[in-house]
Amino acid sequence: MTILEFWPDYGPGPLWSKQGHVVDLAALGLSQTLVEEVSAWNAEYAEDKVPLEGPGDETWLRQGREILYRLRNVLGAEYRVEVTEPWWGEEPT
Repeated sequence: MTILEFWPDYGPGPLWSKQGHVVDLAALGLSQTLVEEVSAWNAEYAEDKVPLEGPGDETWLRQGREILYRLRNVLGAEYRVEVTEPWWGEEPT
């Protein structure tokens, strides 16, 4: 099983290897539509989107939780997608 971290960022992301390298979404066998949706969502990242020093952007966060769910479903048992912040709707791993 390959462990990936879900973390949006400026530019690359939102999936990262345990070694801290961005994961190429297309190389994971995701549909082009899903790659485009995930990439477009990640491109909207800004520090004020996450609740670091304020409420964050609930619409963007909700979209992120939906994307996380979809990625996990598509990637299946070969991958475990972990989160490190509680705003993705679960306890960090």
